[in-house]
Amino acid sequence: KNWYEEVKNFQPDTIKIVYDENNIIVAITKDASTLNPEGYSVVEIPDITANRRADDSGKWMFKDGAVIKRVYTEEELRLQTENQKKILLQQAREKTQFWQTQLTLGIITDSDRQQLMNWMRYVQQVETTDTSVLPVTFPEPPE
Repeated sequence: KNWYEEVKNFQPDTIKIVYDENNIIVAITKDASTLNPEGYSVVEIPDITANRRADDSGKWMFKDGAVIKRVYTEEELRLQTENQKKILLQQAREKTQFWQTQLTLGIITDSDRQQLMNWMRYVQQVETTDTSVLPVTFPEPPE
């Protein structure tokens, strides 16, 4: 079907949702003419509060005729957990970078040395966190 012909069949007071083969919402609008749904499915739903909460962030689905929070697969959850681990380690690297340089140069204070030790213990805990068994609880960073 020609999308530009189909656009005029939509009601002006409804929400139009574009979703992919996994039911993930990829676009949402009240104006169907702004959509380019090639390769996707489009549905028209009532403009009610429950439907207005959805967005196209990838965190919402259209499933069984309703807008719901996205249900992630185990593989998606595992990848999110691996990504979170990388983020935590990068944040720790950024936090400890100056202390490590000061330690190498022999100009670190006792207080900063202790902070560096605390952060490096935290890094060890994050690195050894098993991300293959979900859900994962990462250790809290030092204060």
